[in-house]
Amino acid sequence: MKKEEIQHFIDCARRTAAAGLLSCSSGNLSLRCIGDKDSSGCAMLSATGSWLEELQEDQIALCRICDGEVLNGITPTMEAGFHLGIMRRRPEVGCVLHFQSPYATVVACMKDKPKDFNVTLEGPLYVGREVPTVPFLPPGSPELAAAVTEALAEHDIALMSNHGQVACGPDFRETFRRAVFFEMACRIIVLSRGNCTTIR
Repeated sequence: MKKEEIQHFIDCARRTAAAGLLSCSSGNLSLRCIGDKDSSGCAMLSATGSWLEELQEDQIALCRICDGEVLNGITPTMEAGFHLGIMRRRPEVGCVLHFQSPYATVVACMKDKPKDFNVTLEGPLYVGREVPTVPFLPPGSPELAAAVTEALAEHDIALMSNHGQVACGPDFRETFRRAVFFEMACRIIVLSRGNCTTIR
């Protein structure tokens, strides 16, 4: 890992926390390494139990994408399975974000989840016409990793039942924007008690 990549990762982690998208250790982040050929097949992930708002260099795990092997002795987030699974499945994905953002998590816990999140113009542009829902599966399990990876094979946002949201994109900026606008859509849905119109 290069110094500039490490600092960028820390900056991204703290920006996510500053946006109010997570609480304590409830969020995790991964970024595909860029640059030389030796790092092109690796990703940086927040360490297990780490708090993104106060992340330090020694809380960044370096993992090989193809098999998940840890290369620097730091244990990655327990959700490394789907972070790396998404990157394996979609080589264009450079960032994965997962957290229990307040309103997306409320929606994730609803018995009757919305089918359409396009309540503002940003929805079709950044969230997508469809948001797949992953059933509740044990956190950190191979089953959850497989389900989330499959859900994001052709989508950029997924709702994880009773768990929160996961977003991906080519880089942090785009992924963060998608996650923020999805959270905004969930906020509108929750505060309106579902009594809101959608954009067709």
